[in-house]
Amino acid sequence: MGKIIAGLLTGILASGCVHESQKNTAPDPRYGYSVEPRPLAPEIWGRKAISYSGFRRDQSPQTETYPTTTEVLEDLRLLERAGFGLLRVYSGGYHGRMVIELIATHELNLKVKLGAYLSGSTAENGPANREELERVIALANEYPDIVVAVSVGNEVLVSWSFVPVPPAEMVGHIREVRSRVVQPVTVNDNWEPFAVGMESPIQKVWREIDFASVHTYAYWDAGFRLWPFEQAEVPAGQRSEAVIRAAVAYAQSNFEAVRAALDAAGLGIPIVIGESGWQSHPSAYLEEAFVQDFAQRLAGVEAMQRYYRAMMAWAYGEDYSAPGDGFSRPATMFYFSAFDEPWKQADDNWGIWDVDRQPKFNF
Repeated sequence: MGKIIAGLLTGILASGCVHESQKNTAPDPRYGYSVEPRPLAPEIWGRKAISYSGFRRDQSPQTETYPTTTEVLEDLRLLERAGFGLLRVYSGGYHGRMVIELIATHELNLKVKLGAYLSGSTAENGPANREELERVIALANEYPDIVVAVSVGNEVLVSWSFVPVPPAEMVGHIREVRSRVVQPVTVNDNWEPFAVGMESPIQKVWREIDFASVHTYAYWDAGFRLWPFEQAEVPAGQRSEAVIRAAVAYAQSNFEAVRAALDAAGLGIPIVIGESGWQSHPSAYLEEAFVQDFAQRLAGVEAMQRYYRAMMAWAYGEDYSAPGDGFSRPATMFYFSAFDEPWKQADDNWGIWDVDRQPKFNF
């Protein structure tokens, strides 16, 4: 998911060829265990990708009120018609299994990067984590032609995580999943923990994964003044375009920081963008000064459209025919997200379709 709540409260494997960086996979003596990266066919990873969760009005995973099979099938066919071929699904629970089973039953031209959602540390939620890991492993093995990668945890290592998992536990989870599935395995997290130095214990986690799945949110990081979103020096008539250029440049700098850290650690694994997006309307918590300061100026359908098109061009090329290699450019990008989901409240309004499945712009 996006980083809104943290902001409010805390103020490829695209090529079958071996990249030069991938040749350096020997274990670092300071950390020991290292993996031989599992590749993914370029015809799979070069597909246009998007994050998908299908909860509609009056539906929520929190109340276990799920979309019907008819509704999910409608979504999947809509995504397929729009040219998307690779979906990120966040859990192996009821909704995630439904997505995969419908793809199989109806022979849809869609592949899935399946997430195992970890609800914090073993001490806090060990049984729930164990159940989720078993579900995901089972699905990956039952549908190896659809599940093309597995992601263990979502935003569990970044400092503002609401479901933090200690690095040592993550190493154990990844090793177990990787030993029981054939697909490439990763962790989805914000860009900062991927960019840490070799002295950080988080580095031990990155030595277990096959590719890096990195989140970058210029939109939310504007609230922390991490990039010049005001663009005050640009004439007013050109400012909206300049803002998006600066936002994309910030996302690219996040990618470069991660690439530099992985290379410095001798980790020749490709990078994908696991999440990036833009709100079409400001967060619901408009009374918060944090949101008032930037979201009212940045959010909007026009800005979303510009950001989407610019980021997709960076990841796939102007005509979607030249996806990156994971080293000079991301191997793919799971745009966040397909549809609005009212149950998320303050973290809603990221969809390129609204909750009624109407497109917000021509993409």
